[in-house]
Amino acid sequence: MKIKILKTVLLFAVILFFNCSNNDDSIEQDQLPPITQTGANTFGCVVNGKVLIPKDALPSLGGPQSSARRGLSVNYHSNNNFVIYAGNFRGENKPNIYIYINNLTSTGTYSFGLSNGESISTFEPTYPHCWIKPFSIAVNGQKYLSNTNSGIVTITKFDSVNNIISGTFQLTAFDENNPRETIEVTNGRFDFNLNTVNN
Repeated sequence: MKIKILKTVLLFAVILFFNCSNNDDSIEQDQLPPITQTGANTFGCVVNGKVLIPKDALPSLGGPQSSARRGLSVNYHSNNNFVIYAGNFRGENKPNIYIYINNLTSTGTYSFGLSNGESISTFEPTYPHCWIKPFSIAVNGQKYLSNTNSGIVTITKFDSVNNIISGTFQLTAFDENNPRETIEVTNGRFDFNLNTVNN
């Protein structure tokens, strides 16, 4: 009788251990937001097989640039240029991504061109481009650039009345210092309400 009770207790303990382990894994793993067109202020993609969703830096890292609160900054400028800057700033070498679309005025598919690796604060090419780099406290670091026809961004909703821009994207980007080294960005999606996304 005692042996039967002991076996039952051990079996229960093993089942409980594996259930807790599985739950912990699912909590820690980031999940892509659903693809929506409601102005949900979401962004996500998969970079070389790992999910990237925006996260603000931990206080010990000093925080990201002030314009990238919550790891996300979105701007639609008066000249119709659309900019997304998103990243996971919680630790060294987490990816951040910059997407630029010039003269965005409607839904449609836009092909990325060769990126110069610069942001809106400096000279921009007159065509859509993208760059990806790991967040680092150091000023310089490895940067991956879009190339001509290396990927697309599709604007699935452009609502100028309610200020909602939604879309999907994917690309292959190359290391600016070693063009043979590439990374894959897949399953990209975003859904922004321009009135509230940067609040």
